[in-house]
Amino acid sequence: MNLPNIDSDITPGRRERRRRELRERVLAVSLELVADKGFDATTVEEIAEAADIAPATFFNHFQSKGGLLGEITAQVVASVELLIEAHLQEDANVAAHLEGLARHAAALISEQQKLAREVMLEMLRSSSRPEDAAPYLASLGRPIALLLERGQEREEVRADLEAEFLAEMVLGALHATLTQWLSDESYPIVERLPRAASFICEAIRPVGVVSNSRADAHEVF
Repeated sequence: MNLPNIDSDITPGRRERRRRELRERVLAVSLELVADKGFDATTVEEIAEAADIAPATFFNHFQSKGGLLGEITAQVVASVELLIEAHLQEDANVAAHLEGLARHAAALISEQQKLAREVMLEMLRSSSRPEDAAPYLASLGRPIALLLERGQEREEVRADLEAEFLAEMVLGALHATLTQWLSDESYPIVERLPRAASFICEAIRPVGVVSNSRADAHEVF
């Protein structure tokens, strides 16, 4: 009598779990290497050695080294999106949120300039390939729009323009500041990003309302 092969039912699940764990390990070591050396200076062989896999195994998980950068970028953007969404749980005003986010972003860039530069460059490359681009800015725009909608309800944000449009302008101004830094490494991004956020806050406040963001904008990080 042939007994049923119990392992045949669980092996695919185990295999998929091991594959997912290995992929996550490759991503983790890749983030460390890119943050330390930059993307161009990091080789697949170095990633494979750090992850304790054969170089050929790398390509079982990523079609190319460029595909790996796209995955890293998606993870970083997802983390930023979660950070913005966490702000929706805070009771600070819109100016405090935007200025706090800018300060936090500036601090992260200061700590990991190489990784931040690679992620921003990948976002720019993706925006030039509409058929391949991940909706990076769109994913960030949704929580920003929700934040601005709440600000409109509290009369902290001008209501003559829809929140979605204002969110586009917020991201556009911050994106322009980051692009300046990409084109010139000496650009004082740590100082300019918070200044850009303060400028944005002035632009989106209700007409005729005197800004008190400096008085109210307590630290939210």
